[in-house]
Amino acid sequence: MTEAAAPNRRDLEAKIVARAWADESFRERLKTDPRAAVAEETGFTVPESIALEVLEETPDKAYLVIPSNRMAIADDDLEAAGGSGYWEGS
Repeated sequence: MTEAAAPNRRDLEAKIVARAWADESFRERLKTDPRAAVAEETGFTVPESIALEVLEETPDKAYLVIPSNRMAIADDDLEAAGGSGYWEGS
């Protein structure tokens, strides 16, 4: 038997978005208290050292996000953020 791979950021984001689409009250909590909503849905915490902003697209407004260039981030910075991306297991 093999261990399941730890979820990556993309998987966690997809889970959060799916819940926000299906649950209006969760979507509102996500916008007003994103750290708590992320932890509630995924069991992972976003470190306080990372600013977290939730933006909701509308038919009249879209967002293009340029991800950080992880090659430009020092190893010490990654370890401070949990070592495996942005979110840590709680």
